[in-house]
Amino acid sequence: MLFVRFSSLGDVLLALGKAKALKTRFPGLHLTWLTQAENAELLQMQPFIDDVLPWDIKKGRFTVFPLIGRIRRASFQFLYSVHANDRSALISAFSGIPTRVGFHKNLAFAYDCSPAFANQAWGVSESAGEGETLFIPRGKAEELRERLRGKTDRYLFCAIGASKRFKRWPSECWSSFLEKASGLGLTPVLVGNGREEERMAAEIASSPCFEGIDLVGKLSLVDVCVLASLSELAIGGDTGPIHLARMTKIPCIGLFAVEDPARYGHRGKNLFPLLSERPYRVYPEKEPTGSPLSSISPERAVRLLKTLVGS
Repeated sequence: MLFVRFSSLGDVLLALGKAKALKTRFPGLHLTWLTQAENAELLQMQPFIDDVLPWDIKKGRFTVFPLIGRIRRASFQFLYSVHANDRSALISAFSGIPTRVGFHKNLAFAYDCSPAFANQAWGVSESAGEGETLFIPRGKAEELRERLRGKTDRYLFCAIGASKRFKRWPSECWSSFLEKASGLGLTPVLVGNGREEERMAAEIASSPCFEGIDLVGKLSLVDVCVLASLSELAIGGDTGPIHLARMTKIPCIGLFAVEDPARYGHRGKNLFPLLSERPYRVYPEKEPTGSPLSSISPERAVRLLKTLVGS
């Protein structure tokens, strides 16, 4: 079976439960996951994934054609897609795979049936993949500890970025929060990726009161997983690293601009959400110009952090 979810990180992590449910129902199934190249190493470590087909989308949109050729030569019998966009529908339609499961509201011809229909017909229990925990190699822990070299081994995992600007807590809020939280015995570690997040990290780290470690743009995805597993708590907005931290079972403070974070996969007993003053019912399709998370004061976040540290 070719299982399709190639981006983004948060959605890939949320799809792990669906893949696990398929393997639980069909233990003999050989499951190959189609994903963006940067997610490959993390997925290869998961015991219910047999193989990974990496796709380097950054090399251009025309790379889809050699990818389809690779898929056709592999002679898969089933395709199961949880990625409902145009590219995944195109891949499905031209894959040559006999049985194709997925959904696209405008390109229904690309699939034979929906995941919901297939799950019911095949007796796949979605609950079999619930409560998923990432499998993380412990061998890398000591190597990462050496890189951290903080004043304490009690780390605060700080996911400072997000895919869209309105989902980010402003740099000045982060700086104020970390200054006020500095007496709790935790070493903040900044994580993220990309130029925007590197710029944010530089602003936060330039504060005279910053006593943390800036690792934005300096960690592989597997390293980020290991860091989350080593951390005592995590804080961040609606971003892949917070999904990841939540799945390592550490307490996570979530900063959200939407009424129901569970609608976007943020759920669990270890998630403690803080909502903006006027949260959206659903995220707007057009990115707003303002910064809704600025209404979440650093003081609110510090109070919650103190409660979690104390417990």
